[in-house]
Amino acid sequence: MGELIQVQSLVENKKVNDAIQQEIDKKSKLYKGDFNRFMQYAEQIQQPISFETLEKYLLHTIETGLKLSTFNKRSAGIKHFLVNTYGLIETEDQNKRIALLRQKYNHTDYAKQKLMKGQSAQSKSEVMALIEKLDTRAKAISLFNLITACRPSEMINIKIEDIDLDDCSVNVYMQKQSEWKSKRLTLECVNAVRAYIKEYGLTKESYLVGKVDKHNKYHNTKISDTAYRRSIHKWLGFAPYTLRKTQISAMHEAGADLATIAKQSGHKNLETINKHYLSVNDRTIDKFL
Repeated sequence: MGELIQVQSLVENKKVNDAIQQEIDKKSKLYKGDFNRFMQYAEQIQQPISFETLEKYLLHTIETGLKLSTFNKRSAGIKHFLVNTYGLIETEDQNKRIALLRQKYNHTDYAKQKLMKGQSAQSKSEVMALIEKLDTRAKAISLFNLITACRPSEMINIKIEDIDLDDCSVNVYMQKQSEWKSKRLTLECVNAVRAYIKEYGLTKESYLVGKVDKHNKYHNTKISDTAYRRSIHKWLGFAPYTLRKTQISAMHEAGADLATIAKQSGHKNLETINKHYLSVNDRTIDKFL
């Protein structure tokens, strides 16, 4: 009996370890490019892979024009490899030193590297006119993305069973917040999805986006973020984030407050909406000039 319990315990421990390793591997894949750049730098200056070399590398990248947003991603990515691949431990002092390096972006000489410019919001009526010309599948997916203001990573995970067509709503898993959110759909969007389901014979288990081959046959396969971005660009001529920004901007122009916009977009921080989305669209300002 004791041996059986011990074997069960080992099996459970392995399952836990495998689950943790899976998450580590996901991040390693995401940050691989950043770490490769760091390794090349360490090689060039003939320094070991360490947190001290990371400090030198980060200063070098700041001085050669690296944007603050990229600095944050690169710093996190390299730290991930140092800890999980090389078994190094970041001390409190090292953490503070890297935070101080980040403060260089507050200096006048590097202030421009804090500027963030993403895809601009478009006129919603113009985007709707583009969507209206698309075929059944492209129209349903594009309109759904616009109305829900979903991120690409959220769109590719949505299944038909997540959508309540009678209630005009959808449950979306927000990866950034690691939680589900309910979003509203317009009647026009619901009708477009119904037509798509009927034409392609989708079931509850089908991915909303899925994959369509060269013969226009639907396959219930989850596609990548990159493949989804390519599809939207092919259909509309711009990136999926433009749909997200367009909807957020349109809701604001229509008089929605930030809390209402956040409920539909899935943002937790209202300041993020104000800073990175509403400021993108200058048409509201133009009306008063």
